[in-house]
Amino acid sequence: MNLLHSQLTRNEWTLLASLPKNDVGLARAALRGGAQGLKVHINVEHFASGTRFGSLDEEHEKIAQIVDEAREVGANVGIVPGANGKFATPEEFAVLKEIGVDYFDAYPFDCPAWAMRQLDLDVMVAAYHGMPEGEVPFYEKLGMKLCEASIMAHDSYGTPLNARDLAMYNALCSSTRVPVIIPSQKKLEPYDVSALRSTGARGVLLGAIVLGRDAHSIEAALRAFRAA
Repeated sequence: MNLLHSQLTRNEWTLLASLPKNDVGLARAALRGGAQGLKVHINVEHFASGTRFGSLDEEHEKIAQIVDEAREVGANVGIVPGANGKFATPEEFAVLKEIGVDYFDAYPFDCPAWAMRQLDLDVMVAAYHGMPEGEVPFYEKLGMKLCEASIMAHDSYGTPLNARDLAMYNALCSSTRVPVIIPSQKKLEPYDVSALRSTGARGVLLGAIVLGRDAHSIEAALRAFRAA
């Protein structure tokens, strides 16, 4: 059992941070703020942050530094290994495992079939807006260990959390046996935490919409959520 899976099943609630770029200074700020895990990226143009993440060769040293920082405080590091036709290779998955990356996270339409069956990293599948009923349980059969509830429409990004959002998260959580985390596609606030926990999710993954892009804002936002 990998670290994030253990945290999500053991903790009452887990606080994760998706870094707007693979930067050890931002990672340190997130960990100071109370993040229990970090997410990095390669091979992707990130929609929420507007940032390009390079190949593993380009990002390797920075990711290794981030993993070292996380290890010191018992935090996990996961990775988005690609999107839109660019994805890490099986050989690169072995390198990521050696570095100490805990899991990978991808939309199912970006995820090659082989990646669901590899044993190097835990599999997190990102549920998406409009996903047909019954699709998530199928990914459990393929090897999914974790699920990200990325189910909000793009035109709702950055808007306040509402009651219907909670019902949608609850429906997803009720459809799967694996731990679910809620990403900050909506403009989540610390006072939303109690309502988010009522959905059955096991944690929240805060990204650029909530954290901002500099060390000060990242640390401050995470401290506020940790206190909540």
